[in-house]
Amino acid sequence: MKTILKTFSLVVISLFILSVFGWMVFHISKGSKKFGFLTEPVKFMYTFPDMFSKSVEEVKTLPKTFIKTPNNFNSVNKLETDLMVLSTHSDTSDRRSIVLLNLRNDSVHYNWKVENPYKVTDRIINPLLFPEKEIVYSYQGKPLRRIDSLSNVIWKQDSIWVHHSMELDSEGNIWACTFAPVYYSTAYYKLNGRSVFFKDNFITKVDAETGAILFHKSLAEIFKENNVANYVLKATGSLKDPIHLNDIQPAQKTTPYYNKGDVFISLRQPSIVLHYRPENNKLVNIIEGPFLSQHDVDFLNDSTLVIFNNNYYTKWSKQTMAPPKDSTNLIKVGDFYSNIVKYNLVNGGISYIGDSIFRANRIFTSTEGLQEHIEGSTYFVEEQNSGLIWVLNDKEVIYKNVLKSQHEGYHHLPNWIRVIENE
Repeated sequence: MKTILKTFSLVVISLFILSVFGWMVFHISKGSKKFGFLTEPVKFMYTFPDMFSKSVEEVKTLPKTFIKTPNNFNSVNKLETDLMVLSTHSDTSDRRSIVLLNLRNDSVHYNWKVENPYKVTDRIINPLLFPEKEIVYSYQGKPLRRIDSLSNVIWKQDSIWVHHSMELDSEGNIWACTFAPVYYSTAYYKLNGRSVFFKDNFITKVDAETGAILFHKSLAEIFKENNVANYVLKATGSLKDPIHLNDIQPAQKTTPYYNKGDVFISLRQPSIVLHYRPENNKLVNIIEGPFLSQHDVDFLNDSTLVIFNNNYYTKWSKQTMAPPKDSTNLIKVGDFYSNIVKYNLVNGGISYIGDSIFRANRIFTSTEGLQEHIEGSTYFVEEQNSGLIWVLNDKEVIYKNVLKSQHEGYHHLPNWIRVIENE
């Protein structure tokens, strides 16, 4: 009998507490009453299921600025000295971070918070760091901005849309890959009477202190004025975007092979690197080689370029012939991954850096991607599509990791990380 009475009492008390809780929830949700220190805990309790559902749904629908981290992912960190990089990532749909990060110990040295007025998938690409913690940045295919250490805007340059990389020349000016700020075609050619309209690309030099444009030139004009306009026909991957400029590297000094002020320009669609002299509008050389859909082009030394070779179709196709019934006599042409190509400016010779370690680790990105020489035979690599970050030499993996995100099991998509310094 005592057990029954005890159970009954517990039921009555529980129902009373639930009734009081329901009454409090009713008034709190309506905003008609407050209950002192109990208001926020009660509000949390009745909103938690919705918050949890929203969190689960958010993970299911994360934008492509986040990448799922493999369950069996193992990082490697054998860095013995600091390696500072400037990276960017998504905080929320309307907020981005530009982060000065030390890869050796994963420590954040500074973080600039920047509003995102564009789409949830828009990314800040390859920002530049200046003294006093000032940053020049743009969203991919958007105007250019310079901000101070507190993210206040110093200047704006809205007459160009910047995409892919930016680099500084010997005078501290910015060279950028740009578009005209329009959504319609900006160039055309005729082929057998047919008019083909396309998106032109521009190389632009900007005064870093004021944002003023110092030089602005169409790639289509460079081709035409140097009598190689037929190169726009080579890019069969996309008639609408036959040039696709993705990197520009200014020469910092004069050597026997280039002049200070020359620029080397990487064009993805025709898979070529241009050696261009802005001072007289001369196309000094068109470099072609065993690289396809390449991106980043840098100087290794006074006579050698290094090119991040994506080694991929300019336009992917699933078309393939059916395999034969007997594969005994099939010729295997290759087993392709991305790699770093060395181009000798003296004789046009081609060689590779770390090709075997790229293959051993299956390093591949069909778009974007970059390399940065650190010292000796050591170099930094961004495998952009997978989000993997590497420091390699010819013999081993020194560093392998991802940019960890706020979402469990996901990491950030890298956006042309810039190596700042190594000590």
